[in-house]
Amino acid sequence: MVMRRFVCSPLLSGMLLLYVLFASPPAWCQDSSIPETPKVNDIHLVPDDAATAKRHSVAGEFLRDIWKDEKAIWTSPARMNRRQLFTLALPLAAGTAGLMATDYKTANYLPNTPDQVKWSRRFAEFGAVYTLGFVTGGPLVGGKVIHKPHFTQIGRNSLEALANAVIVNYAIKGATGRERPDEGDGHGRFWKGGQSFPSGHTMNSWAVAMAIARTPKCPKWFALVSYGMATAISASRWSAHKHFPSDILVGGVFGGLIGNYVATRPR
Repeated sequence: MVMRRFVCSPLLSGMLLLYVLFASPPAWCQDSSIPETPKVNDIHLVPDDAATAKRHSVAGEFLRDIWKDEKAIWTSPARMNRRQLFTLALPLAAGTAGLMATDYKTANYLPNTPDQVKWSRRFAEFGAVYTLGFVTGGPLVGGKVIHKPHFTQIGRNSLEALANAVIVNYAIKGATGRERPDEGDGHGRFWKGGQSFPSGHTMNSWAVAMAIARTPKCPKWFALVSYGMATAISASRWSAHKHFPSDILVGGVFGGLIGNYVATRPR
């Protein structure tokens, strides 16, 4: 069910189409003054067919990268070394357990007035998948237009990180089924069919922010703005009374790890 929702999402399909269109120069941007007979897999094609085949190849490469990323992400616990265990895994587990013990109190710490919840939820839309899709598309398209390959790479990495974060988030949500603070008795019970753990807005925004910031030649101002927005979006999920602090912590850490991996892995 979770994977079917992801695959059938019109938005993610549109993101993939955007990547295919702008990851390689379209036929109308190529220099027609140099006659060439393009080849794809040693088969002679007319120019239009060659451009279409190239775009199909780009789409296939993107999907293969997603598959490789997911394989690396889900098998990473088995490849964790001692240093990663004591500096990352154990502190994250301890911090999550500690926050879960106080989640009910912290979720109701703020006044949670109608105005607070309304404006927090509106601001949190900056971390929605459709909003982040435009964020990733900006550098991807703009880099091609202004001939700045590093901006195109920023868009490519952030789009890949976002896709990976969405898959991982829905998988964990489906497995844990935690209720949100405004559902049930407000204690965030697990395996009740909820979608609270972890925070999707937080995971997605930190995956995109880290992928942007960690891509080589990323402008410092762009990295700082990305980090700032991810932090604000994470906080807004608490003040919107939609997630517990433990949901936000796990979402932020997982999203950051995904974004960092996508931006720094060998290509």
